[in-house]
Amino acid sequence: MGNEVDPALACAFPGIGRRGGYQEFLRVYWFGKRAASIVGARGADAFIQRLIANDPSTSEEASAIHLLRAGNPDTELEVAPTIAVGTRNRQPDFRIRKPPEEWVYVEVTALNQSTASVQTLALLQRVAERVISVDAPFLLEIVLSRDPTPSEEEQVMTEAEIACREAQGHQRDIADVASILVKAGDPQVVIPSLIENDGRPRMAVSRALIGPGQPNRQMIARIPFQDQRAEDTLRIEARQLPRNECGVVMVNVNRQPTAFESWSLRVPERFAGGQHTRIAAVVLFMHATIPTNDGLAWLPFLRVIPNPRATKPLPPWVVETLTKRYSFGNASSTGREDPGVTAIDTGLRLNR
Repeated sequence: MGNEVDPALACAFPGIGRRGGYQEFLRVYWFGKRAASIVGARGADAFIQRLIANDPSTSEEASAIHLLRAGNPDTELEVAPTIAVGTRNRQPDFRIRKPPEEWVYVEVTALNQSTASVQTLALLQRVAERVISVDAPFLLEIVLSRDPTPSEEEQVMTEAEIACREAQGHQRDIADVASILVKAGDPQVVIPSLIENDGRPRMAVSRALIGPGQPNRQMIARIPFQDQRAEDTLRIEARQLPRNECGVVMVNVNRQPTAFESWSLRVPERFAGGQHTRIAAVVLFMHATIPTNDGLAWLPFLRVIPNPRATKPLPPWVVETLTKRYSFGNASSTGREDPGVTAIDTGLRLNR
């Protein structure tokens, strides 16, 4: 926001007063970072007022704009432009370009947790909390093959409690439901095991207890899970994009991170069939703001899924923005390195 900020600014944010805590400060900080990428654009004034009011959709759009524009001050931005799509006028969330190149039209959305993911996460948490309470030193990994019945769930937890006291390298298999692995290593470092011949996306949780006066322990629980909403989301968002221009759908998956893997499988299937040709790429992103020794750092993680059959492909500057400005990191809940869909489809972390 600059070296000096009007003290009245914080009071303009609902719920933030003169003595706000860290979370309140973080909100003002994050507002300033994104607002710097928006000020001066067409439609910016009304947009920033919605951002101050903490409108959820506006917040997602601001994050997407910042991701594309923070390192590209020479870009031109217009918020909510009115365009003709068929016989109707539509308003994509924003459009951006590097003059004299053509516009890139962007729709932004966010995935909330699905009912299925809430239920699956609850299962993993029940297993994790019960196993980690065993008062013994262990590194344990529970690899579920499918959703267990209530009696099977109880059997898995009973067998896991026994395995906690067994020697490293031991494995317990429970029919077609789960395998329990007794591992060796540092309980402070989470390393999922490679699952041979099974590349299915998985949801995972881990728990650890480290410290003096108690046995150090760690457990990981994983289960196959795929978010099934890719097609519905693409169909809805594509309606706002012009047919003969470059369109991008950006999806915030902070609340549904399993989409990084499951959408990387499902979206290319849609593109391979010649569908959604107005979409040049789907960009999955999540982010966090964390304190570091050098101050606060914004850490985005991205996955770009390009459409080889798009009417117009992504311009090179967008590809460069989403790849070369970031360093690579591609851990996968399957336990194997995730190669992604293409050379530009990979997890990314902001260089500091």
